[in-house]
Order: sequence, then C-alpha cells, then structure tokens
Amino acid sequence: MAAIPDFVSGAMEHWGLVTYRETALLYDRNISSSANQQRVATVIAHELAHMWFGNLVTMKWWNDLWLNEGFASYIEYKGVHHVHPDWQMLDQFLIADLHGVMKLDATLASHPIVQTVENPNQITELFDSITYSKGASVIRMLEDLVGAEKFRLATTNYLNNNIYRNANTNDFLNELEALNFDFDVK
Repeated sequence: MAAIPDFVSGAMEHWGLVTYRETALLYDRNISSSANQQRVATVIAHELAHMWFGNLVTMKWWNDLWLNEGFASYIEYKGVHHVHPDWQMLDQFLIADLHGVMKLDATLASHPIVQTVENPNQITELFDSITYSKGASVIRMLEDLVGAEKFRLATTNYLNNNIYRNANTNDFLNELEALNFDFDVK
C-alpha cells in the first residue's frame, strides 16, 4: 500500500500494490478524528476486496461494473465489522448506502445496475451511487435471500470458476442457482 500526495482518485487497486490518496490511508490518532479512522478502514477494505472482485475475476465488459464495485462496497462494511464490531458497520451500511440509494433509485435519474456500454465515453458515467451502493445493496439482499453460508459458497464458486478470467452477472447468478433453491434467484 502506498500513499500518494494529491492522488486524483481516493484509491486504486492493482495487483500487488494499492495506491491511495494520503487522506484515504494515513491516520494519526493524535490529530485525526474517529470518522477519519473509520474512513481509512473502509477504503482499505474496499480496495483489498478488489483483489478478488476486479483483479482475480474481472467483469467481461463495463456493463457489469456493479459486480466489482458492488461486492467491494459491501465487503468494505463486512470486513471492517469483523475488525471493529463496536462500530456497528452493518447498521451503518443501511443508513449510508441502502437508504440513500433506495431514495435515488425511486427517481427518474436511476438506471439498472447492469447497463449497456457501447463506447468508451460512457464508462466514466458508470462510477455512480447506483453502481456502488445499489450494487452493494443487491449483493446484501441476495445474501439475505439465500443465507450467509450458501451465499459464501456461491461466491467462492464464482471466484474459483472464473479465476484469472472475465465474468458477467449471469456467471455469478448461475453459481447461486447451482445451489438448487426452491425459487429462482434470477
């Protein structure tokens, strides 16, 4: 991990190196706030999640960016929750991500998490609250629907079956369906 002064992005994952804006990585308990400590923890968790969701398995095309960002956005809360359960990160997810994106999703400005991308000019537009927060919320809903253990199994199978390859939304949903529920996940 490396902190870069004036880094344009908050952070960027790469194989073997995650680069961060200084404020997204560096924390000094003598001068930083508790909110800053929590922000540093969630950014680190988000970027480390990209080692699996984005690097180990990458989306086939930008249409499925939500898989990378949705998983990383949800795992940032779950990961930090395991380290700091007293921060109540899973409750914070509801307030910070789920409630806000449900409100946004009810407007005309909303769009599906899987989008059609036909040219490179459209890619930047994908990096929005719908991709991150709605993606994370859908991941959370799927986990609640099938149960934590089966969700973990399907996710592990998705990663193992697509390791060093490109995948799309159906590849992930097919791993959930393969667990033979008495309902259609799709």
